[in-house]
Order: sequence, then C-alpha cells, then structure tokens
Amino acid sequence: MSQAHDHHHDSGVKPAPAAEEVEESYPVLGMHCASCVKVVEDALAAVRGVTSANVNLASSKATVAFDHSKVHPQDLVHAVKDAGYTLIVPDQSKMQSHDGHADPTDHSAHLFEGAQAAELADYRRRALISATLTLGIMVLGLRHMFGGLFHVPWHGDPRLELLLCTPIVWWAAMPFHRATWAAARHFRTDMNTLISVGTLIAYTYSLIVTLWPSALSTDGTQPAVYFETAAMIVTLILAGRWMEARAKGKARAAIKELLNLRPSSARVKRSGEYVDVDVSALVRGDEVLLRPGERVAADGVVILGSSSIDESMLTGEPLPVSKGIGDTATGGTLNTTGSITYRVTRSGSETTLAQIARLVEQAQGSKPPIQKTVDKIASVFVPAVFGIAAITFLIWAFVGPEPRFLMAMKAAVAVLIIACPCALGLATPAAIMVGTGRGAQLGLLFKNAAALEALAQIDTVILDKTGTVTAGEPSVVDEWVAPHITGSGYWGVVAAMEERSEHPLAAALLKRAERESNHDVSISNFAAESGKGISARVGSSLWQIGRLDWLRGSLSDDSELARKLAGWENAGNSIALVARDGEFVGAFAIGDRIKDDAAATVKRLKSHGWRVILLSGDRKRAVEHVGAQLGVDDVIAEVMPQDKLEVVTTLQSQGHRVAMVGDGINDAPALAAADLGIAIGTGTDVAKEAADITVLGRHAGAIADGVDLGKKTLATIRGNLFWAFFYNVAAIPIAAGVLYPITGMLLSPAIAAGAMAFSSIFVLTNSLRLRGFRPVSSV
Repeated sequence: MSQAHDHHHDSGVKPAPAAEEVEESYPVLGMHCASCVKVVEDALAAVRGVTSANVNLASSKATVAFDHSKVHPQDLVHAVKDAGYTLIVPDQSKMQSHDGHADPTDHSAHLFEGAQAAELADYRRRALISATLTLGIMVLGLRHMFGGLFHVPWHGDPRLELLLCTPIVWWAAMPFHRATWAAARHFRTDMNTLISVGTLIAYTYSLIVTLWPSALSTDGTQPAVYFETAAMIVTLILAGRWMEARAKGKARAAIKELLNLRPSSARVKRSGEYVDVDVSALVRGDEVLLRPGERVAADGVVILGSSSIDESMLTGEPLPVSKGIGDTATGGTLNTTGSITYRVTRSGSETTLAQIARLVEQAQGSKPPIQKTVDKIASVFVPAVFGIAAITFLIWAFVGPEPRFLMAMKAAVAVLIIACPCALGLATPAAIMVGTGRGAQLGLLFKNAAALEALAQIDTVILDKTGTVTAGEPSVVDEWVAPHITGSGYWGVVAAMEERSEHPLAAALLKRAERESNHDVSISNFAAESGKGISARVGSSLWQIGRLDWLRGSLSDDSELARKLAGWENAGNSIALVARDGEFVGAFAIGDRIKDDAAATVKRLKSHGWRVILLSGDRKRAVEHVGAQLGVDDVIAEVMPQDKLEVVTTLQSQGHRVAMVGDGINDAPALAAADLGIAIGTGTDVAKEAADITVLGRHAGAIADGVDLGKKTLATIRGNLFWAFFYNVAAIPIAAGVLYPITGMLLSPAIAAGAMAFSSIFVLTNSLRLRGFRPVSSV
C-alpha cells in the first residue's frame, strides 16, 4: 500500500524518507468543499510524527507520510474525527506487503465502499423525508391565500407547521449542525455554518412567535412564522449533498472500471506447461500465452508469434496494430487475430493502465471547486454578522427609546434574520442544479462547479482528433474504379474476399462493397499474406486486394490512379488496391471520416476567442489534412498518452488556461489535468469521469453547446452571488435601524424574515431562467 515513490512535491527534490517513515492513502468521508480539504489536511499535519498530508477531494483520499514508530493509524482516525470527518483505516492484520496473491488495499476499499453507500443512503433518506414534510409546510403556509378551500380545525394555527418543521431542523439537518459544532470548537466557520445558522434562526424565531406570540408583538397580533424557509433550506441542501455523493461514487467506480480492463486470469508458463493463474500473481519475467479475443494481462514484450492488437483504449485510434517479436504489448489492450506469447515487463501498479488511473486521480484532485471563494467569504461574513447584531443590541439597549430592551432585541433579531445567508448558500447550488438539469435534457453533463469556474478563463482548447471531430472508426473516404469495370460483379468479388479476411481494414471495405453488391460471388483458393494482402480465384481470373508494393501491376506516373494515390497518401489515408490478373481495376482510400459539423464547431469555439489545437496519436500527414479542413490554429500529431498530458501541462506552464476535448482512456489524464476537460459521451466512462463536461451523442456541435450552457450557468451564479451580497450589504444597516431617526420606523423581524425569504426566492427564480436555454446546434 505504500506509495512513497509515486508522489513528488513542488519544492525541489523530496529527501529520502527515514527508515520508519511510510506513505499511506486512506479514504475520507464527509468532505464537500475546498475548506473541508484544508481542515482535514491541517488535522492530519498536526499529529506529531506526520511529515506531510495531501487530501484529494475528487477521490476522497488522504495521502499521509508519517513516522511509523511514532504514529499509529488510529491516531490519524482520532485527529480527523475530532475535526468532524471520518478517516477509514483497514484492519492492521490485513495490512500486509504484496505477496503476489492479494492486494492489501482490498480491505480498505471494501470498508470505504460500504461507508460511502451508507452515507449515500443516509442523505437520500433525509432528503426524501425532509421534502415530504416541507411540502406539507408549504401547503399550510399558503392557507392565508386559499383559506376558503381549507375548512380544518387547525386553520390559522402555526403549531402544526412547528410540528412538521421540528424533525426537519433537529433530525434531517443534524449533519449540518454536527459539522458546525465541530468547526466552532476549532474557531472556524464554513458553508455548514451558513446552513445551520440560517436554518436555526428562521426556526427559532418562528418557534418563539408560535409559542409566545406576544414576545415579539407590540399590538397583540400573531406575528408571521417562517418555518417554510428553514424547511426549504434544509431540503435543497440535502438534495445537493445526495447528488454530490452519487457523483463521487460514480467517479470512483469509473477508475475501478478502468483497472477492470485487465483480465482476471492469464495463461502463464510454469514448469514447462501453461497454466491459468490470477493476474495479481504475475511477476516480471513470466511468459504469457495470449489467444484471439483475450486482453493483455500486463505490460510485456512479444517473444513468439504475430497478431493485430486493438490499442484504441490506449491510443484512441481505431485501427488495430500489427505486433511481432520484439514489439510491446500493453495491459488492457485487446488481441484481435493471431496468438502470441509475451514476456511480462511490468505488472500490478507499475503497468501503463495503473499509471493512467493514478494520473487521473492526482489530476482530478488538483482543481479547486468554485465554492471555495464563497466558503472563504462565509468564514468572515458569519462572525461579522453576529458582531453587528451584538453591537446593534447594545446601542439600542443603552441609547434607544423605550421600551429599550424589546426594541434592542427586535433590531438584533432583524439583523440576524435579514443577514442570514440563505440566498448566499443557495446562489451556487441553485444555478448548478437548474443548469445541469437543463444540460442533462440536452445530453450535456457537468461534473462539478469547477468546470464553470474554469470556463471564464479558458484561452486555448485542444481537440483530440479521433472520435471527437472524426467518426472514430475506419471507413472508405474515397475510391477509384477502372472505367471499363461495370455492374455489381466487381463489388461482389470485393465483398466475398473481404468477408473472409481478418485484416483490420476488412470491415470498412466489406461495408462499402455490400452497398453495391446484390448477389454472392463464388471464390476459390482464398489466401492471405500477413501485412501484404489477400488473393482468390473467381473462375479463371486471379483477384488480389492489398498493398501497391505487393501487387504485380503496372502504374503510369501520370495516370488518374497515380494522381489519386498521391493525394490519398498526402492526406494520410490507408490505401488498398484491387487487381485482376495483374491489372489494377480498383482502389480505396480508408480513413477516419470528419464529422459533418466539426468545422462549424471549431468556428464557434474560436468565436469565444479561444486558440484551437488539433491533437492526435495518428500520423502527421493525416492530422494535418484534417486540421486544414477544420481551420484549426495548430496541429500536434503522433503523441502517446503521456505526451498528451505533457502538451496540456506545457501550455499551462506558459500561462495558458487550457480546455481539453477527448473521448478515450488515453485522453483521461489530459482531461483531468486540463483547466477544463470535455469528454465525448461515445467514449469510455473513464474519460467521462475524468472530464468536467461530458457531451453525450456523436455530433461535434454539442461541444460548443456545452460551452455556451456552461458560460450562461456561470453568469447566473455570478449574478446570484452579486445580488445575495448586495442584499446583505444594503439590508443589514436598515435592519439595524439606521433609517429610524428619519422615518421613525424599525424593521420588524417578520418583515426581515420576509425579505430574507424573498432573497432566496429571487436567487431560485433567477436560476430557473436557465431552463429556457436552447442549443445553437439544434436550432
């Protein structure tokens, strides 16, 4: 479980760890924002013997380096618990070193999955019960508007609202109160403090005027109650926490799914015979037999045989790659045709697949959420409001008119209620909830608020070629047929031959030929030569389909076919020629078709002022050809996964804010490291979970639609936050009584509570405008 050699710090070279120092990763429950991360890191760092603590919000893991002779893992558990969170440490009896047969993190992962499922179920239960009770409160709260429809004994009695609201405040909202208390014990405030304070103020004021109506009434009438405000805050925030917990669980499941691309067993040579063993038992030097249709179990080098291996999960390119003796085989890739034997060079956590998963987790955790700014302001705002309320009370109590104490209490309560940061707490989640909901209807999925934060500052966008601006699968993009070849007989021969071929391009040729052929052609003497082509006899004629240097035909340099071949080659396409008895009768250009709306998408992205770069692992000529057709600014070709990540980080080091668009597992590290990751939904789950925005469907225009919706949602959040702060800044002095010398009126707590509720309704209504968003690509 130790990962001491996998982490590097920004501050130079990390010194060699002491003999007793270890570095472990532990799951953490209960974190919801950037301030949570800081609290857990500080709590762990304060333990004597801990040398460093790094908390990853995306994976909910804390990586801790500590002196094993001074620190017991339970010390870490107690420190985190004291801060208000839960650190999960596996049973020490299972914390063994790797023996080749068991993963010592399995027990920890099992505990974490169980605890995370319990947390998810708890939020769901609290949210649903709270929503049901809130609905009842809202109906009762409207009795003054629809009094004629309700002829019930408790008409006009707020005690039933009190009865319904009490379990919401003291049971459903308890996680917020506990977190607030834990923060208060350490002299901190955060978003939990805002939620808890806002809820309790609205509830407590309503409780007082319900049980003691005359306490805050000077004319003997029943003051208004605002139980629905407290209930609404709790219900909305619980719903948000529930959705957040679900999203985190899906992100972790995607990483697990990535690692599950490894087969569970492998056929390994032991004592001269091949036997099936568990993949976890593979060690460097093992000889593994790989049959057609099986996945490579670990990274290795081919030592016997040849085959074509589908590496699309690694490179993103659709064409299988021929492998022979001396070539590398990467864990998780799929063997398509022949059988090979390879010698294991890297297994377990050292494989390319495991490293990609680790890069995704590390890059995900490096991006702060947009709520961090609100948390920082709230940590100052809440204590400031309490201070203002106290000063208000003292001023009125000593220099105010009679009855001084009642006037002082009314003014202080008005300050607390009108300054209650309900709108501030709802500003971000309300806009995100509506914006992401509208996005889901349109097939645009936002992972978190960090995507919106990043959108405002992006200046460069990188488009991965395959599957993003192209179809992602080989197809015939151009063809030539000799003028004297007519009828469907030609196409029938091509279809019959390619139907028997196992070549990676055969499917594309077969699909094209079947559109023209309407009858079966009888062929004989079919033969395939690896890496060259196929041949067969049709009657007395010999037909061949394959490479130019294999076919024995004459080709004039100035012929139409020669000009076609030169153009196809310059465009980076694969070429297959058809010959009959040594004469060229047909030719095909096979490539990855550009999506119809790709050029328009590039133009829309440029309209945001972004520089557009086309990136691919494909050949340089093919990428340049596509880039020229799309009108991109730059192209970068022939890059491997680690190079894609390096392209992103290099641009970032030059001061650019980078958006990355891709669809394959090979894109996942770059998607996660970019300031904004956009995944095409036709790709892998890992790419989607590593990204901030996922575009479902195949059309490229949805990429720009996602950007447009994201920017509108971000603008709504900013508007909400502005009005929430503006409301507080303007309302607090009025509630404190600055207008009393002029108007002779003091704002009552009831009106303050109404104003507070209005601010929340305004934020929600402003957010609901996002439901009217219409994507440009569908208009």
